[in-house]
Amino acid sequence: MSDLEEQKLLAAYNLNTESFRSLNQQMWQIPLIAMTLTGGLWFGVSKSEASPLFQISLLALAAVANLGLLVVLFRLRYVMQRHLDWLEAFNAAGFVGAPGAGFLTRPFMVRSIFQLLLFLAAVTSSVLMIGTMKSAGWIGDTSSSRAVAFYERQAKDLAENYELIPFEQAHPVLFNELGGKPPKAVLDVGAGTGRDVNWMAMNGHSVVAIEPAASFRALATHLHPNTSVHWIDDRLPKLDKLTSQRFDWIVLSAVWMHIHPKDRLQALARLKLLLTSAGKIYITLRLGPPDPAREIYPVTVEELRDLSRPLGLKLQEFGEREDLLGRSEIKWRTVVLSQ
Repeated sequence: MSDLEEQKLLAAYNLNTESFRSLNQQMWQIPLIAMTLTGGLWFGVSKSEASPLFQISLLALAAVANLGLLVVLFRLRYVMQRHLDWLEAFNAAGFVGAPGAGFLTRPFMVRSIFQLLLFLAAVTSSVLMIGTMKSAGWIGDTSSSRAVAFYERQAKDLAENYELIPFEQAHPVLFNELGGKPPKAVLDVGAGTGRDVNWMAMNGHSVVAIEPAASFRALATHLHPNTSVHWIDDRLPKLDKLTSQRFDWIVLSAVWMHIHPKDRLQALARLKLLLTSAGKIYITLRLGPPDPAREIYPVTVEELRDLSRPLGLKLQEFGEREDLLGRSEIKWRTVVLSQ
């Protein structure tokens, strides 16, 4: 072999050994990158409870990143093996292969463990993402699910504002109709913190409270431990858990905007079936911009009147009011539907 050929082989040997060292360093950095990236993204998810979209995006990124790093490990280890094969062929006598015979010493064991951990991290992120999508109402039962999920997360903060407003200020029409009057059977759909149903029960009325958000029901029974109020986990448009009982008043305070427009006729027909012959439906309509996070859809008096007419319900308006929580972009209009 000539000196030139020997120099070329030596240069190739040095190049391959340096390249192998670099690839080996990269392979050992991948677990560190994966842990840092995944841990950071999961921490971000835990700190963004008010934004399901942000949480889902972070979890999706974590799943994709871990699967991507898993593929990168395949490629890195494959290229490293090609270098090892060349080095062994170059100097078989001086090459240390350490192939191993047992389960723990077999080739590619380190890569396999890294890849298993990356796969499990991707699966965990995916499971968390699906759970977040379900809790946010993006999949599964879509009947006002996002609205319920929002109230589940924000119950305590919202309760602090709701409870500051007395019943008579929030609902002057109901205050005049129910205050100091003979007992009535009342159904409150979307009873929230229990402020309204507690006032009604304290004034001698028989009250059934519908509230699909478990956080609100827990707060309500804590803030207003009134045993005469019957709480039910149910929601419009079906209200499946109500059977033969009929009501003199049905209250929908800040609820109608959460009913999808395609479900509103069904919801109104169901409410009518729950009325006594002289029963009435009290509704507050939110006039303002939609809010996808809370599944808030536009509402109008005209739409409600058009839905009520074929059902034999007469609509009476009681004017427009400013938002009691000080939101300038939102107004409220009170209407009462009667047989």
